[in-house]
Amino acid sequence: LPGMIVVGSFTVPLSTMIMFMEVNAWRNISLYKVIQTFLVGGCASLVATLMLFSIVGSHELNLIGAIVTGIVEEAGKAVIVFWFLSKMKRLSILVGLLIGASVGAGFAAFESAGYALQPVLAFFQSIIIRGFLAPGGHVTWAAISGAALVIAGKALRRFDTSLLTDKRFLRLFIIPVILHAAWDSPMSNIGSSIYLVPIALTVIVWIVVMILINMGLAEVERVTKRQ
Repeated sequence: LPGMIVVGSFTVPLSTMIMFMEVNAWRNISLYKVIQTFLVGGCASLVATLMLFSIVGSHELNLIGAIVTGIVEEAGKAVIVFWFLSKMKRLSILVGLLIGASVGAGFAAFESAGYALQPVLAFFQSIIIRGFLAPGGHVTWAAISGAALVIAGKALRRFDTSLLTDKRFLRLFIIPVILHAAWDSPMSNIGSSIYLVPIALTVIVWIVVMILINMGLAEVERVTKRQ
């Protein structure tokens, strides 16, 4: 059972995170830093989320509850992503995606591991499904938030807490919030036998991620040409 918890919870989030590391054409973030962000950032984002939930309270996963959950969990991750990015000297869209994905992967892995407290049958179903759907969840949602912070920071030519309320950041940040809320809302029961809604939301989030990756690669090309 412990082995199943570790393998089921960590394999897919870690694999997705490594993909973002490979996409980072700058090659300026070490594997050690990525793993550190995964472990520390994942735990810290869970703590930040729990603190926010202690303020706003927990809700049933109806439409309102799903929206509150989306806002709270994405905000909790975004704050930790901001903290990690603020410690870096050179920021880029690809780095923002990587740091966001690392925090999101840690959040996803530790959250999934928590479901081990469920009855055994429900646990095995949950761990397999959550692993299968992980690339469309917390990892990519947080990656978008990381890229949004970098984009806003470059536009304002500074990187401080004012970014968290800047319209450039919020325009992108609202995407993972909406996707997260839709994932948790009653609408996810539509076509639940084939996981229609989560798969559709995964397709949508990867379209957004691919657009951001292309923006990041274009940024690399511009800088390379100037050198």
